[in-house]
Parts: sequence; C-alpha cells; structure tokens
Amino acid sequence: MNFYLKTYGCKLNQADSELIRGLLSKNYKESSREEADFVILNTCGVVEKTERKILKEAEELKKKGKKVIISGCLPLISFEECDKVADGIIGPTNISSISLITKKVLKGERAIEIEKKKIDKSDLCLKKKREKKETCSAIVSIAEGCLGSCSYCATRFARKELVSFNIENIAKEVKSIIALGFKEIQLTSQDLSVFGMEKGRQILPRLLKELIAIEGNFKIKLGMMNPGHANKIIKELLKAYESDKIYKFIHIPLQSGDNELLKKMNRGYSVIDFISVAQAFKKKFKDVIIATDIIVGHPLETEKSFNETIKVIKKVKPDIIHIFKFSKRKGTPDFNLKDLPDRIKKERSRILTKLFESLNLEKNKKYLGKKFNVLIVEKRRDKYLARTESGKAVALEKGEIGTLIKVKIIDYKWNYLIGAKS
Repeated sequence: MNFYLKTYGCKLNQADSELIRGLLSKNYKESSREEADFVILNTCGVVEKTERKILKEAEELKKKGKKVIISGCLPLISFEECDKVADGIIGPTNISSISLITKKVLKGERAIEIEKKKIDKSDLCLKKKREKKETCSAIVSIAEGCLGSCSYCATRFARKELVSFNIENIAKEVKSIIALGFKEIQLTSQDLSVFGMEKGRQILPRLLKELIAIEGNFKIKLGMMNPGHANKIIKELLKAYESDKIYKFIHIPLQSGDNELLKKMNRGYSVIDFISVAQAFKKKFKDVIIATDIIVGHPLETEKSFNETIKVIKKVKPDIIHIFKFSKRKGTPDFNLKDLPDRIKKERSRILTKLFESLNLEKNKKYLGKKFNVLIVEKRRDKYLARTESGKAVALEKGEIGTLIKVKIIDYKWNYLIGAKS
C-alpha cells in the first residue's frame, strides 16, 4: 500500500510530518499523490485562507477515490469542517496512533483521535526511521505547546500545554542524524525560549550546551523565540551562540511596533524587549541575521500603530520579515472584533514589503566582492542553497550538498546573495 504526505505550515509541522513518515514507512511505501492509496494532509490552522485550501484539496482527493487522513492543528480548530471531508482525523499530540488510524481507515472504518495529550515526542523520534534526501538539513522538535495566550491565535487550541522534551533524547536524536550525514540541525517548537519553563526553569542554554558538545561538523539553526522570554536569558544565549556550531541567526517576532496593541494582543512583551534582544545580538556578533514576524491589519491596528511598526523596522532593520495579513479564527478573543477592510490590509502589507526590500537591497549590496565559508544545504530547482556563518542564504550554480566551501559574492537580490566558488 502506498501513501502520500503533504505538509502545510511551519517547521513544527514539518517535524511532525517527518515523524508520521517514519512511523508509516515501516508498513507502507511513500509515493506520488497519483499512485497513493491514502493521503495524509498534515495541516496548519493559522489563517482561514489556508483552511479553505486544505478542505478543497481533501474534497478533490476524495472524488479521485483516495482515502484521506487529516492530521495537525486544523482538526482541533475546525473539527466539523474536517469531519465532512476526511476518512480519518488525528491531532498533533496523537501521532503515535497514526498506524492504528491508518489501518482502520483502509478497512473502511471511521477513525478519529484528537484528545490532547501531554506527550514527549522525543521518545517517538528515537524509534522512527529517518532517510537522507536531497538535503543535508534535518528538523528536530524540542517541545510541544507554549505558554502564550495571544488574542488572535488558534494554534493554542491544538498545542496548548507546554511539554519540553527530554534533553538526553534530543541529544541522541541529533547524534543519530549527524551519523546519517546531515550537516544542519534546525531546532523547532512554538517558542524555543520557554523550553523547560513548565518545570520552573528556562533551560534552552543547557540544551544548546549539550548539543554543541556533540562531535562532528554540523550547524544548528534555532527557530522562533518570544523576545520577552529570550530577554530573560540573553546572557546565556549569547554565550551559547559563541559556538561555531550555531548559526548567528535569531528569530524574534515583533508582530507590532505599538506597545498598546501588543498588550491588546496579549503578547506578553514590549517593543523594548524586541529591540533589546536584537541590539544585543548585533553588538555581540559582527555578522548576524535578525528574523521577525509582523501582523498587519489587526482589527485594533490604527494608522498610528502601523506607523510605530514602520519606525521599529527602520530602527532595527531585520534581515528577514514574515508579513501576515490578520485573519480571524473561530474561538479566539479577536474573532468578534470588527475586521479592517481588506484593502487596508493589502496596502499596509505592500508598504511594509517595499520598505523591507529596499532596506535589504542596501544591506546586501555591501556583501559584493566579499568571501565567505558556506555550507551547501540543499538543491532548489537548478540552484544550490548555501548558508554563511550567520545563516544568510547564498545561491550557487554548482555544488555538492553537505560540503563546506569558500565562495565570493558576485551578485545579490533583496532576499539572498549570489556566490561563486572562490
């Protein structure tokens, strides 16, 4: 029997997909969508547009005679809608039951398991089969859930309780991944900075200390960290980042440059927290990548609020900005707020994107002619993606995945550099 697995959303979902893939590969063969007997859609429920896309795809697959299993966050956010189009449904904390759900579905039975559990997925990760493909990068999940209660967020309905995974198991998984030949480890969770806090302590620096002590030539790329929580362990973080095994890359979401709006969003930090973390990293490291997220068009975002966001972006000049137009989600405190017109959301997104592109073009221009040691991570279409010590993306015409080479920057775009072997 063949299966096809499609992933929507973030690195955390990609990590869950690797887990699903590893568990299913013991009894089934992964294939193309057309050849598959059953399809797993590992879903994201952050925005309504993505939900509509997922449900439409499920309907199309059913019409083609495929058995459809919907996993991920969406079933816990929009269960009734998923139930109409799926043969099986499984939540993100029920992944260990994926084989049982699959067996029932293939027998023609309805199969649903979405009861939220406190589960340490690192136990499952050690049992799964991981295969090296056209990349030397592997995603490793270190926790489930978060401590936030953001007014617009529906993801917490699916992954509410924080469960930090066992450090020893995470280290074992990383060791096994490196032994397979992977060179880049991407650590992910909803908020890396709160790792361990459900037990009373922020122990991310301790985990990093364990990982950088592992033998081998590899790089660690850290995922998102709430700037308020990151600020509390800034000294320990900076110390850990001194290691050559960690990209000088930090992802700290701003969401808005207006403190009043941040309070209404219940984000739990201030603009100063964001700026403080960004400046600390820029002061410590000569070449550092600051990534952030911005929500435009929140119902309570005024013109003044948006202009405050612009001011912060001009001040900090992040290297990466993920821009999201606000999307109402059922069950959240913000759902009943009067939405802003779509034209305002689009215009603010356009203004912010234009600013971001111009700032990055100016920065990337300064890299022309410079030489860097880069790790070739993967092939994307006809180009090779490599990363500098800071994690900055460099496109190459030729290369060998997993190798470290010296390149000269010969051109640039607003969002990446173009290099040639030096």
